[in-house]
Amino acid sequence: MTKHLGLIILAVLLFVVPPAYGKTVSGIINMDFDLSRHPAGEAVQLWIPYPVTDGDQNISKVRVSGNFAASAVYTDRLYKTPMLYVRWEKGATSRKLNFSLHAERNEVIRRNFPAQEAAWDPADYASYLAPSALAPESKQTTELAQKITKGKSGVLAKARAIYDWTVENTYRNPNTRGCGKGDLCQLLKDPGGKCADLSSIYVALARAAGVPTREVFGIRMGKKSSQDISGWQHCWAEFFLPGYGWVPVDPADVRKKMLVEKLALNDAKTNGYREYFWGGVDANRIKLSEGRDLTLNPVQQGGPVNYLMYPFAQVGDTTLDWLDAANFSYSIIYHQQAKDGYGLIDTGNLKKLLDGKAEMTVVDARNPEEFQEVHVRGAISVPVKQWEKFASRLPADKSARIIFYCNGIKCGKSKKAAKKAIKQGYDNIYVYADGMPVWEEKGMPIYAGPDYEKRIETSKLSPAALNALLQSGADTFTVVDVRDPEEFDEGHIAGALNIPVAVFATQSAVLDKKKEIIVYCNSGGRSYNAYRKLMKLGYKKINQAIFADWKEAGLPVAKL
Repeated sequence: MTKHLGLIILAVLLFVVPPAYGKTVSGIINMDFDLSRHPAGEAVQLWIPYPVTDGDQNISKVRVSGNFAASAVYTDRLYKTPMLYVRWEKGATSRKLNFSLHAERNEVIRRNFPAQEAAWDPADYASYLAPSALAPESKQTTELAQKITKGKSGVLAKARAIYDWTVENTYRNPNTRGCGKGDLCQLLKDPGGKCADLSSIYVALARAAGVPTREVFGIRMGKKSSQDISGWQHCWAEFFLPGYGWVPVDPADVRKKMLVEKLALNDAKTNGYREYFWGGVDANRIKLSEGRDLTLNPVQQGGPVNYLMYPFAQVGDTTLDWLDAANFSYSIIYHQQAKDGYGLIDTGNLKKLLDGKAEMTVVDARNPEEFQEVHVRGAISVPVKQWEKFASRLPADKSARIIFYCNGIKCGKSKKAAKKAIKQGYDNIYVYADGMPVWEEKGMPIYAGPDYEKRIETSKLSPAALNALLQSGADTFTVVDVRDPEEFDEGHIAGALNIPVAVFATQSAVLDKKKEIIVYCNSGGRSYNAYRKLMKLGYKKINQAIFADWKEAGLPVAKL
């Protein structure tokens, strides 16, 4: 018995070799849908690809909220592709949905191939050898696959030959709509397109050569603290190597790198990408689904769905074009997650959520007096210094989306408030770190109180006093020219930094709060605005100077 058990274990180990993992990328993905613009007389159905945990990724903290009549997670019958289904009945005038999740994805490297392939039965992989509606079986495809793999034996050699051919004989066409349709008949005439097109070419030729192959449909994660990834869908391919397992290949990304970086096929960097995407895919993507010609669950109106990578919606019997933002608008936003557990959001994406009237609560964590002077339109006040008194203003639902802000990147109130909320059991918390100074600077919607335009008295330095400070050689101050770069180049005070007032709050992180900050412009208007922003950012030692006075005093002007 022990001998037989050992043989069984050995067989399992030979059948699937675990992949090697490198870098890991994680974050929060928030999807917001609003289908309210469509006629109330029709029922509306929405199917969304529903990522799940597998050997390469971990999906957790899934939340679904909205004013729908019904929702559930189903799979299709053939590929077992998970999908979130949501329905609004006839008569609904508001149709909103938020679907969020935490994703962690590994870089996958699979190249430690066995010296000898295991025996296998093609009948076990029939669905991965079959043609599809847009990639039908044809004499042209079969003959091309045979030509590419001539003299090659075994799955691995054929898979590699077809990968190399796809890289060498296709091109990325940036004008392709979405990710492309993957219409093989058209692609064999003109092999240009995006990921669904180039992956379809690879899959169709591999299957014609007897290599079990599948497409993986996904979406890329962002690389910044907060990014709109609504159009970042991406697909790649995998082939099955008997005795080893599924191996990822991404010829489409090789061609994309070549286009973006203006690389020739024989460039060293191209060769590097070519080798990397043979058996390897980066961590900056998550798998959403697989399968072509899908029958959704519940069954959609009309014919099979080409693939489920974008959201799919029907109003009555009419299918919405998922690439037509005018009729089917939605946002998918990626958020990096801080070590303390909250997500990060930037100015543009906060504005997008506000414009879309997304379900959320925006919270000003500053002092009540600052809130009364000016705040983000629609925000509520929960001062972190008076948390116990005002925390009852937060939503009762601990899964509600809450976004905290304060006076910018060097103000810690929003982060402290976020941590307090998490400690109280809230688990859908975000911080808008740029805060009120950048929000104002970029002209975003605000509520301004009666004291908003009240003039402040600035502390001013005369040209002589500023020159004496510069000549002292002290390292206790920073001089900042807040004029435009062109003006700075034409003449400025030697040693000054150039941070234009239009981006002052955004770029002021380089300034040391322990030092005295001296801001200047030509006549005082722009430096006054910078002075005021510094006050809001919590700087205590600020002075203002006037460049016109400096020049009038005959003091030296540096030029670039």
